[in-house]
Amino acid sequence: MNSGVRKLDDEQGKVALVLAGGGITGAVYEAGALFAINNLLVGRTVNDFDIYVGTSGGALVAALIANGFTPPEIMQLIDRSHPEIRNMRVGDLFDLNPAHFLHRLRRLPGALYRAGRDVMKQGREAALTDILWELAEVLPSGFYSTAALERYVRELLTMPGRSNDFQTLCKELYIVATDLDTGRRAVFGRSDHSEVPISRTVAASGAVPVLYRPVQIGERDYVDGGLQGAASLDLAIEAGARLIVCINPMAPLNTVQAQAEHHYIREHGFQAVFNQSIRTLLHAGVRYHVKNLRAKYPLVDIILIEPQWDDHAMFRYNPMHYRSRQAVAEHGFRSVTTGLLSNPDLLRRVLGRHGIELQHDSVPMAPAEVDADFSSGGSSVADGLPSLADTLAELEVILGRLKHQPPVEQP
Repeated sequence: MNSGVRKLDDEQGKVALVLAGGGITGAVYEAGALFAINNLLVGRTVNDFDIYVGTSGGALVAALIANGFTPPEIMQLIDRSHPEIRNMRVGDLFDLNPAHFLHRLRRLPGALYRAGRDVMKQGREAALTDILWELAEVLPSGFYSTAALERYVRELLTMPGRSNDFQTLCKELYIVATDLDTGRRAVFGRSDHSEVPISRTVAASGAVPVLYRPVQIGERDYVDGGLQGAASLDLAIEAGARLIVCINPMAPLNTVQAQAEHHYIREHGFQAVFNQSIRTLLHAGVRYHVKNLRAKYPLVDIILIEPQWDDHAMFRYNPMHYRSRQAVAEHGFRSVTTGLLSNPDLLRRVLGRHGIELQHDSVPMAPAEVDADFSSGGSSVADGLPSLADTLAELEVILGRLKHQPPVEQP
């Protein structure tokens, strides 16, 4: 593949799925959203797309979808109900790294000595932040390891009919990570990184700094791809995509617009302020990225799916909350289903230009935001598919099993 952007012609191009980062809850939200998309398309599924791009938590889902795992199968892995495959466990995501932690603790006496010395020298000018920074030297580069996640993904992708090799995978898959030593974006799946196993790149892309140790690939260390932008839609365009469906699970609340009685996020403490700040940062990056691409490539249709500005349900869960996966998956399914159908005419025109049909149904306005950019073009009419009620009933059957299982405590 050439490093430059491929020229767009008048022919129907490829269809791409871009999954942004958002931790565990983001990945689960995306799985529910993909289930919703599948049930709204006529004669096509998300597994039939041509290009898949995944970042951070989205890298895991993208790798599975590109390997032929259907959204219902991914939902079964999430709720630990798949009849034939070992289902995901909390230990696959949170694998403690005690040896490295104990090794770093050997530096504690020296760090305490230096911190005490600085306090004695500076007296009243000594700042708490300086002391904490000195003591932070003893902390490990990550409290958890992604080794268990890599093993689990490898186990899934080495099953018959799957591939853990970019070069033998039938679909185009791109996994985004960040090179810790250069601060630059690293794209796995291109010719210069295609020899790395997919499972290892998924682990690298999801290595949230401080929470997880960096992942070594060759002579370099890699961390969360979201540091270089939550979603890399430009990679899909470079690969020839003319239609991009992007799911971004990270969006901030707008409590002022919602006219909430107590709309001050600061009143809810550190967690709420931090959560809102991270969501604002990631959301702004995605929006800016999409805006620039739409201006530069007007022939490329981009459908951006993300939580609505008043989606308190998504805001309530922190990105790494394992036990909330059932609620988040169900919420992602419901909100995206109704959100996609809240403006069906617009969506039908966009999809119709790429030979994709959308079913008919009527639902009220939804707590999910669907942002599509389109120009004049052909349309496509679809009807005669299962109703929304049937779809929701199917979801409840799949997810309901969790209610009869003992809760799994988060580490």
